[in-house]
Amino acid sequence: MEAFQRSWYELKFCHDFRSRNGTAFQDFFSTLMERRYPGDFQRVKPYGKYGDRKCDGYHASLRMVFQLYAPESMNVTVTLAKIDEDFDGAMEYWQEQMRAWTFVHNQWRGIPADVLNRLNELRDKHKLTVAQWGEAELRNLVFTLCDLDIANLLGEAPGTRTVAVLGFDDLRPVINSIAQQEPPSDNQIKPVPEDKLEANALSESVKALLLVGMRKSSLVHRFFSTWHDPQLGDRVARSFRARYEQLRDANIVGDDAFLELWRYAGGSGRGSPRSEAAVLAVLAFLFEECEIFEASRIQPS
Repeated sequence: MEAFQRSWYELKFCHDFRSRNGTAFQDFFSTLMERRYPGDFQRVKPYGKYGDRKCDGYHASLRMVFQLYAPESMNVTVTLAKIDEDFDGAMEYWQEQMRAWTFVHNQWRGIPADVLNRLNELRDKHKLTVAQWGEAELRNLVFTLCDLDIANLLGEAPGTRTVAVLGFDDLRPVINSIAQQEPPSDNQIKPVPEDKLEANALSESVKALLLVGMRKSSLVHRFFSTWHDPQLGDRVARSFRARYEQLRDANIVGDDAFLELWRYAGGSGRGSPRSEAAVLAVLAFLFEECEIFEASRIQPS
């Protein structure tokens, strides 16, 4: 796997983890576990009036019962009640078949202190391994998979060669999609300092994506310069700036802001490696040429 592809998979994993709720999250988790522990992990499907017996998945060799909870937003009171109900139900039915109980959630910003405290209480009371898995734990599992399994789970990643062969036809649907967004009527676009990557505390993975995408900045520039509508570039830049300002005002910055801008540009929405490479090229051009993310605060000497 190329380093660039690994960076893209980091971004794609964040997208898939954070965009799934309910059964979609459960399916994602179960597919990951089946690929990581073939023959050892078993997804559990509810049947009849007994449901799933408070078990969404079972790791046979560890005798670990998994319970998943992936709401759009976590309410502490509701979550505590669910933990108690699910844990008690698992203890009653699985008994000697359960040595560990793991609460898997989709709260990538972290779980409330009261929820963590309840899990610790259950562990101490029952002398049982009780754990919680979130984004970090699932990411670690993903990147222990072989390249083929990662591609099957997250989709085929673009490579540097895919970026190298990009043409106008690849850019057109991405740019047209962005241009349809309603931009503000008054917005100043400024040059980007060279140290802007560092100024915005972006991870090495995001830096790698932007730097490779910048190899096609000239192609994006020529697209805007030769397009029949000379205002297209300005509209796209304003749309992106408006979206970034919404994210910044919501305190979504750094890699999290990049992920949202990637989605805004159609990242993961079209699927093919060439379309994903086109999204990155457009993002890199706008990052390099326009005031998306914050300008460096370092003043020239």
